[in-house]
Amino acid sequence: MLQHILSGWKNYLSKSAVTEIVAQQRASICATCPHAKQGKILAFIKDSLKEAEGAYCAACHCPLSAKVRSNDICPENKW
Repeated sequence: MLQHILSGWKNYLSKSAVTEIVAQQRASICATCPHAKQGKILAFIKDSLKEAEGAYCAACHCPLSAKVRSNDICPENKW
């Protein structure tokens, strides 16, 4: 799972057009999911791991900004 989240952070930083379209579609699904929560998460900021405030998935505990851009699947099979 860590590999998928690292690829998600890489995609988040590179912001390719295709990745962003898929991420937006996934984020709209996550926005209505009861597992989407707001709180403190660990995030890569300028090449270091920091605690940040943001959205995360309570089912897998991944930050949504990286999860929706990863090659992983939704733990609830919604995408």
